[in-house]
Amino acid sequence: MSHLPRIALAGFAALLLAGPAFAIDPSKGLYRIPYDDGTKLRVGGDHIDHSPPGRIDMNGTGGGTYRVVAAADGFVRHVVDGFDQRLDCKGKPISEQKNNYVWIEHANGEWTKYTHMRKGSSSGKAKLTEGQFVKAGTYLGDEGEVGCASGPHLHFEVGVPKATDGITGTGGFLTDNDGSKRNRIPRICGIEDGRFVTGRNYTARDVPGVVQAGGREYARHGIPARDYQCVFEQAAMAGYALEWIDGFSVGGDVRYNAVFRPAGNVAWQAVHGLSAAQYQQRFDAITGQGFRPTQVESYSSDGEVRYAAIFRKDGGPETRAYHGLTAQQHQQRFDDWSAAGFRARNIAVTAVGGQPRYTALYEKSDGGSWIAKSRLSADEYQQAFADNGAQGRRPVYLNAYGLDGRIYFSAIFASKPAGALSARHGLSSQQYQSEWEGATGNGYLTRVVTGYAVGDSARYAAVWRK
Repeated sequence: MSHLPRIALAGFAALLLAGPAFAIDPSKGLYRIPYDDGTKLRVGGDHIDHSPPGRIDMNGTGGGTYRVVAAADGFVRHVVDGFDQRLDCKGKPISEQKNNYVWIEHANGEWTKYTHMRKGSSSGKAKLTEGQFVKAGTYLGDEGEVGCASGPHLHFEVGVPKATDGITGTGGFLTDNDGSKRNRIPRICGIEDGRFVTGRNYTARDVPGVVQAGGREYARHGIPARDYQCVFEQAAMAGYALEWIDGFSVGGDVRYNAVFRPAGNVAWQAVHGLSAAQYQQRFDAITGQGFRPTQVESYSSDGEVRYAAIFRKDGGPETRAYHGLTAQQHQQRFDDWSAAGFRARNIAVTAVGGQPRYTALYEKSDGGSWIAKSRLSADEYQQAFADNGAQGRRPVYLNAYGLDGRIYFSAIFASKPAGALSARHGLSSQQYQSEWEGATGNGYLTRVVTGYAVGDSARYAAVWRK
């Protein structure tokens, strides 16, 4: 499976470090910042600057007691917090480097370490015991300066211990770790480029957790832009492929609706948050690798159009696509390509400066009756739903957008595919969740979900089909 969520993902490739010729791989898992929600912190040494490399030093800023938390779900394997002295460990053997530390084992085979915490804060205040299961965000102890520390801070690292005797009792060091080969560069949810950088400040917060594998679909709606990358990667790691992506803004904040399904053996890629130029470059590169687009999407961010798309290498029908066209340009392409035997699959509309811009995908027609309308009010959409239903067509695509202070729908109705159908629009987040649970509980799959703003609130329209 291949997945390229956005340009920044390239930063997770193995990073060459200064000094000896070796590389440290990025972590398989995704982790949260290991401090209590709302804690402001500064990274004093990232995976490159830390000595030895591959580990992270950070400290809370602003005063007070800083609570360290689990970076992901896992089992506590080691708890040592009986020491209270700061040491100068230069030149000392490991047997004398007495640090307080906690090691947690995660389901992905990686372990995380939290070092230098205050005496008694892990076994006493946090009441941690070896073998205990903890959720991401669980309190582990207080930041301190015990052991080999130059001042109050947290030493955080991700590693893969040896199967036996993988951790030293004193100091809790990884054994067989020459060249930091057992360390992994932590991939962190919700921060720029997903990795810590020396000298930067961060704020700890809750982030999306592990996605459970094995479902018929994994769907999320109203995902804040800062969390989408985490959700995307967690779903991909659980064996899902992105099936549907919808971007929209509420109060200036971008949100995403996403539907994932089991990936199987079909290679796929996806991009989001791209400018027009970035989108064209990625589109050309990915289709040049033999992938075909299965969805194209546009939405507004800070007054500009942004683009997202999904690609699959599945030998499907011939496609044609365009993005950012005016209404007149769109209509000309629509007429020409429809006459050439292509059927519209997506027609996303985003308003810029009071003018609609069209982004669309067409496939070589497989027959059947279809019709597309790109400027329907809510009432007109409801009427079109009824009229097309009477003629044996059902909604197969829906995109909501704002223009001139009103909400419009771009909709495609088609006779194929068939099957039992459920559709709703004008739903609040809670109402949508209830409808989703009812539909999927009855064997339906989410085929379409689009979001839009009504004042400062989000509304949703969706189509479920068996």
